[in-house]
Amino acid sequence: MTKFNVGDKVQILDASKISYAIKGGFKTGEVYPVTQINNSGRPVIESKTDHLGFYEHELKYIQKVSDKPTKNQRITALENEVAELKLIVHELLGKKSIEPSTTNTVEDIIEFEGQQYRKVDRVAKVGDVVIFNSKIHPHNAEPNKPYIVNRETSNVVGHHDEETICDVKFAIYDHGRTPENVDVYELIEEGLNPHNPMLDETIEPLTPNKQRASIIEKSKTFIKNIVGEYDTFRTTIGKYKDQCVRPIFHVNEKKRAIAVLIYGAFSKQLIFKGITKCNPNDVFNEHIGKAIALGRALGLDVSEFEQAVQPTEFAIGQIFEAKLTETHIEKIVDITGDKCYVERGGFYWTNRIQEDDFCIINDTNAKYEV
Repeated sequence: MTKFNVGDKVQILDASKISYAIKGGFKTGEVYPVTQINNSGRPVIESKTDHLGFYEHELKYIQKVSDKPTKNQRITALENEVAELKLIVHELLGKKSIEPSTTNTVEDIIEFEGQQYRKVDRVAKVGDVVIFNSKIHPHNAEPNKPYIVNRETSNVVGHHDEETICDVKFAIYDHGRTPENVDVYELIEEGLNPHNPMLDETIEPLTPNKQRASIIEKSKTFIKNIVGEYDTFRTTIGKYKDQCVRPIFHVNEKKRAIAVLIYGAFSKQLIFKGITKCNPNDVFNEHIGKAIALGRALGLDVSEFEQAVQPTEFAIGQIFEAKLTETHIEKIVDITGDKCYVERGGFYWTNRIQEDDFCIINDTNAKYEV
């Protein structure tokens, strides 16, 4: 049997075969949200005026509809995003106006000796970079290799006085060469773009610890946006909308598990529940666990939290396990230089986190650098 969750969308395949469907205004081919799961695990859907449950034998007359885009839709969306990024790149590089037919792509920008060059459709001049892109090339030059035009010579392309030189006339016209088989690039005066990592490889990617810090903050925001400042929030329960409920979290650090039980604020009845247990190979974090449990209880997508990056470096506030002659559970209280000081006294060398005998097990109270 297909598993349904609150928030799924269901399409009715044949309303005439489902009890009370037509009477309740439900139509064949229409799509309706799942607002409740009954005790037998079957969905309850809702229209603007009524709600509808199903007998076991009626489930074959409905199907779950996915909100996920098709492969072609994803490809089209990515192509559109790439086109927008190309325009942004050129705006950042100082282009005042760009026509679609003349827009340079990211591939039209190269880096040579620490400088960036933009492809242009003109004859080369001193200061440009040229690339011979066909089989027709000077005998002492290589195809698909950049050469800088730093002075004019007489029919020479190659190395001279430890400099790469290229004759402008030779590169463009001699020996049957044309602008179609030699690429010309001009210097981008603004230099490397510090805001675009595709163009500036000197920008360092976020470390796993910084990525971890980011996902922890996202999990806190996720919970706050649902629960708010108080200990209650409003949600849909079956056909009843805007109902006040109260979530109660249960955290078991020893078992590395978190559960949330959501009760009716006035009825005190259990409405939803969500449970998560930390993978044995992952680092336990109370904030991430609460976000996963709450999202599961409400049928929300929490894959970002489930796939959270694991920390790879020591940080103040972490709890780690050290399997030496005896197993020690340590909490980090300070890090100075390459020494990691722990709560019970003493220190460990920070590089020992790379050893198999050391592993971080809890970073709920870790203070990561952002």
